[in-house]
Amino acid sequence: MIRLSRRTFAAGSIAFIVIGIMHTYVHFAELAGDDLRARFLGIGPVALQGSAVSAWDLFQGISLLMGFFSTALGLILLAILIQVPRTHVPHWFISLTTCVILLAISIVGALFLSNFQLIGGLIGILCFGLPAYSFGRF
Repeated sequence: MIRLSRRTFAAGSIAFIVIGIMHTYVHFAELAGDDLRARFLGIGPVALQGSAVSAWDLFQGISLLMGFFSTALGLILLAILIQVPRTHVPHWFISLTTCVILLAISIVGALFLSNFQLIGGLIGILCFGLPAYSFGRF
C-alpha cells in the first residue's frame, strides 16, 4: 500500500507540473486565439486597485500566475516525496491540504469553467487522498 500511495502522490505531483507548464505555454504560444482576445477586450477596462486594466491583460495575468503556481506546487510536492524515506508516505496534512486545493479547483471548474476540471480535480483527490489515508496505517 505504501508503494501505491507514493506512486499516486508522485503522479499527482507530476500532473501539477505538466498542467502548469501547459498553462504557461499557452500564453507564450498565444493559442487562445483572436476571437477570445476580442471578447475580453470587448469587456473594456476593469478597475483593479485604483488602476484601469484591460480584461484581457487581467485574464492573461491570472492564467499565467496559475501556470507558475501549479508548476511550483508540483515541484514542492515532489521534493517532499523525495525527502521522505521510501518506506513512508508524506505527512497526511500535506496530502489533505492538496486535496482541499483540488476540491476547490473541482468546484470552481464545475461552476465556471468545464467538466474537465471537475474530473481532473477528482482524480487528483484520489492521487493525494490515498497517501493521506495510508499515513501511519501501513
